[in-house]
Amino acid sequence: MPVDLTAILVSSTFMGAGLALAKFFPESSLLAAFFLGGLAIVNIGLSIAG
Repeated sequence: MPVDLTAILVSSTFMGAGLALAKFFPESSLLAAFFLGGLAIVNIGLSIAG
């Protein structure tokens, strides 16, 4: 699988999980922030690797 497609799939998974947590569980917004932070780290890592 190309790196670009992998980055898009992983990013959308992290983004979806973070947004779902923030929407349905407002008290766990810190956990949602970790998911969205993970999204940024994965994107940076895959852009460096690619």
